[in-house]
Amino acid sequence: MNKITTLILKEWADVFRNRYVLYIVVLMPLIMILIPVIMLGVGGNQDLMSNDLDEIPPAILEQPGFEGLTPLEAMQAFMGMQFNLFFLIVPLAIPMTIATYSIVGEKRDRSLEPLLAAPITTSQLLAGKAIAAAGPGIITAWLSALVYGLALFVVVPSPAVRALLLNAPFLISVLVIAPLLTVLATTVGLSVSSRVNDPRVAEQLGMIVIVPVLGLIFAQIAGVVAYNVQTALISAAVLVVADLALLYVAVRLFQRETILTRWK
Repeated sequence: MNKITTLILKEWADVFRNRYVLYIVVLMPLIMILIPVIMLGVGGNQDLMSNDLDEIPPAILEQPGFEGLTPLEAMQAFMGMQFNLFFLIVPLAIPMTIATYSIVGEKRDRSLEPLLAAPITTSQLLAGKAIAAAGPGIITAWLSALVYGLALFVVVPSPAVRALLLNAPFLISVLVIAPLLTVLATTVGLSVSSRVNDPRVAEQLGMIVIVPVLGLIFAQIAGVVAYNVQTALISAAVLVVADLALLYVAVRLFQRETILTRWK
């Protein structure tokens, strides 16, 4: 365990010296918080929205749980529910960036060979790199959701609207799906970066995992999918299977000899 802890601390010291990685870790959560908070603040302003309230589609007012809400509150609740899935991007983007730079950066800096030759097992090496990438992803996802939840008390005065936004599907997304997505992004990032030599190429290839989340966001906005408790639990179950499969693939691909011969 001491070897894994030492490796994790080394990974963080090396990775966070890269300004690009640091910008992603800091700016991505801020953007994911500011966009919905600003939009909800505007959507809850009676003066700014007065001209649009008469044009609200009846389907919005008839959403489940919207009974008793004013048109302004219904519009704000509907808008906020579309943004709730934004927080699933954070646990994908951050560990993906860290994981890809974790290996490719060491290839580029010529520090990978001594690490692979160190007296540490492949399992310990992979575990250390995975935890070093996944940890910041989970922490930032949870902190982002916490800050967002606190900000709702400022921009959303209605307790009924806040209850609709901080509902069971949102909590499942943050507490269950976000960590599962972090594992998914980490394993994909480590697998891809062990096979390429350019960190940007590795990250671009790995970022394909964001596509399903974006598809879910757009499907919900279009009304094709209703993100409820059932959808959240099904998504979590699918991610558990995907994570186990990808972990197996990552272990198979993460071969010291292959990495050493490919990076030279």
